[in-house]
Amino acid sequence: MIIAVTGSSGSIGRELIPFLESLGHNVLKVSSSIVSDGELNFSFDQLKNKSISQYVDILIHLASLNANLDEEKINQEIQLTDDVLSGLSSLQCKKLIFFSTAKVYGDNAFEDVIYSESSSLDPVCSYGKAKLGCEQLIKSKSPSLELDSLILRLPPVLNQSTDTNIAKLINLANRDLIFPTFIEGDTNKRSFISFNNLKTIMSYILNNTDVIERNEIYNVADEGFISLNELLGKTRRKKPLLVLPRIVSYIFFKIPFIRNLLLKLYGNFVLDNSKLKRELGVTLTSTSKALSIIYK
Repeated sequence: MIIAVTGSSGSIGRELIPFLESLGHNVLKVSSSIVSDGELNFSFDQLKNKSISQYVDILIHLASLNANLDEEKINQEIQLTDDVLSGLSSLQCKKLIFFSTAKVYGDNAFEDVIYSESSSLDPVCSYGKAKLGCEQLIKSKSPSLELDSLILRLPPVLNQSTDTNIAKLINLANRDLIFPTFIEGDTNKRSFISFNNLKTIMSYILNNTDVIERNEIYNVADEGFISLNELLGKTRRKKPLLVLPRIVSYIFFKIPFIRNLLLKLYGNFVLDNSKLKRELGVTLTSTSKALSIIYK
């Protein structure tokens, strides 16, 4: 198949494209940072202006302004997706895979939270709000465009990239001989999607393109969940983590400003991937097992 990928220079795109090519697909790379060669590499403006005159079977939309975008840029993120939808006609493309975010459900919480596709949508961060707007735009425009769309909601991605927030945290934990952490990190529950599982899912979808025709939304996550301290412990190459006594965390977690910051690290956020496993029949590994592959 011929597959176009927007955001091809991003952390997911850089790893996904070689995998797609290894499966025998021809991949057109679309990015604002690419110099066009008119064959396999195209600028985003070319897609936006409908000046790419090639047939494409499936477009995978990864492009995003920034995962840490400001409130003022929400509409720009939605407009970016609108430009992609507009450019599909020049590609004669009727199938779209959109990489969204699990942040459309909300944000980390100290309470136990498990989100399924039927959970209410209540994004807190600007990125979550922007991606929800993109999802709604795709759903509203798909009928008139005669477009089949598959929306994948992802938690943080674990891959070889050093650009993501989780990668920066892992690198920070490996920088010093002593890395302190709170005891809450032993028991919190977080979902991730490891790249080996993402490859399994994408391989199935591309071998069974009728999945896209169902116009469904799926949570894409590793099997089970993992705590922050286990995640860092399995990727840390130096000394074990220094888990601070509970009395220390009790003091810090009582300070409202610090508590809100710590929520990002020690809060719970679990995705239910049962719909994906049931309808696609894929077998996924746990984050814990995947870490040994990614950070070997």
